[in-house]
Amino acid sequence: MKTLKHTILALITISLFASCSDILEPEPLNAVSDENPIFDKGSSETALRGVYRQLASSGYYGENYVTLGYFPSGDVKNLTTGGAANLVNVNFRADDPLFNTSWVAIYSTINRANQVIAKVPSVQDPLLTPALKAQYVGEAKFIRALAYFDLARAWGGVQIILEPTNSFEDRQKVSRSSLAETYAQVLKDLEEAEVLLPDGVNRIRATKRTVWALRARLHLYKKEWALAEQYATKLIDKTADYTLLKPYSSWFAGNVVGTAESIFELEYSAINPSTIRAQMQHPTQGGTYRYAPNDKFVQLLNNAALSGGRKALIGSVTQGGTTLWYGNLYYRLPATDPAYIFRIAEMYLIRAEARAQLNNLSAATGALSDLNKVRDRAEIAPSTAVTKDEILLAIENERRVEFAWEGHRWFDLVRTGRAKTVLEALDPNTKVADYELVFPIPIVQTQLDPLLAPNPFY
Repeated sequence: MKTLKHTILALITISLFASCSDILEPEPLNAVSDENPIFDKGSSETALRGVYRQLASSGYYGENYVTLGYFPSGDVKNLTTGGAANLVNVNFRADDPLFNTSWVAIYSTINRANQVIAKVPSVQDPLLTPALKAQYVGEAKFIRALAYFDLARAWGGVQIILEPTNSFEDRQKVSRSSLAETYAQVLKDLEEAEVLLPDGVNRIRATKRTVWALRARLHLYKKEWALAEQYATKLIDKTADYTLLKPYSSWFAGNVVGTAESIFELEYSAINPSTIRAQMQHPTQGGTYRYAPNDKFVQLLNNAALSGGRKALIGSVTQGGTTLWYGNLYYRLPATDPAYIFRIAEMYLIRAEARAQLNNLSAATGALSDLNKVRDRAEIAPSTAVTKDEILLAIENERRVEFAWEGHRWFDLVRTGRAKTVLEALDPNTKVADYELVFPIPIVQTQLDPLLAPNPFY
C-alpha cells in the first residue's frame, strides 16, 4: 500500500510539471522548465520579474516556506484536520506535501535565476547597457543565494545546480553537496552579486544592501561572529535610510509599504495577492483560519512587560463568549501585504548575538545596547540580563516575539542547538528527535531522482 501511495504521488507530481502531450520520462521537480527566450532588454526584464515573482510565490515567501519556520515553533496550534498538524507537533514526514511544495518552489526560483544569469550577458541590445546587464545578473545571483541559503538551513546540504534546465535530459546529474559546500555557494553568489549591484535604497529589489543583510544572516548561521557583526553594522550605520519605528506596528500597519524599517520585502497586488493572509485570519476578517497562536503564545504577546507593542501581531474576535485569537501581521484586503524578508530589527539582533558571542556585553556599545534598542522600540524596559548566557537567552526570547510570523523561530532554535530543550519544555508531549533538526527530503523527489539521497531516518 505504501509503494502504491508513493507511486500515485509521483505520477500526480509529474502530471503537474510535464507537458500533457509529450511525456517521455519523469522530470525531477528541481528541473522546472523555463523556455521563455531572453533576447533583448524587454525580455531580460520580464525574465528577472519572473524570478522575483517565483520568490514571492505561495510555495515560497508568499506562504508555505514561511510557515515551515513557525509551525514547529511551539507557538502555533493547528485548526484543521490534517494540514499542518504534523509540523506543529514536530512529527516530520517525507510524504508531507508541505515540504514538497516549498522544495519545488525554491528550486523553481533557482532555475529562473539561472536563466537570467546564463542568458542576459550575451543579449545584444543597445538598450540593455553593460550596467543594466550587471545589475540584472547581480539581482538574480542574490536571489539564487537566498534560495540556496533557505534550502540549506531547512534541509542541510542540497544539490547545487548553477545552469538553467529546460528538460529532464539536459538537467545536470548531481549528487547532494554538504552543508558547508552549499553555504560556500551562497557566499560565492553574494560576493559576486555585491560587485554587480548598485548601492542605495531599494526596498523591493536587490542592491548591495540586500547582499549585506543576507551576509549578516549567513555569517550568524555559520557562527562567524565578527563577520555577522560587520555586515549588520553596515546597515545599522545607514541611519538616514533604516530605522526602528515607533509604535511597533507602524512598520506593517496602516497599509503602508516600504517603511524605513524595511531592508527588503516582496510586493503583492490585487491581481497577484499573497495567500498567507487567508490562512491566518479569522473568517470574520475574510480568512480561513487554518492555524492560530496557541494559548501560551497569546499570553506572551499580551504580556506588556515582555512583548509591549508586539501585541499588535495578534488580533481577536469573541464568539459565544469565547475569545478567538489569530495572527495579524498579514491583514489587508485585498491581500496585498508585503512579504518581509529583511528588517533593520533583525540586523540589531544579529549584531547583539554576535557581540555577545564575542564577549562584548556592554549596555553602551555592545550586545545589551543593541538588544535594548529593539526593546525600547517595543516600549518595554531594558533587559536585566548580565552574563553572556543570560544575554543570549534574552536575545533568543526577543527574536521569538519580534519575528512571531516571519518564519525565524524554528530555524533559530535549530541553529543554536536549543530546539529539543525549548520545545519539549513548552509541551511535554512534543518530542524532537535529533534527525528532525533537518526536514525530510520530499519522498516524491527522492523517488524521481536516484542521485538525491534522503536525510537519514526519514
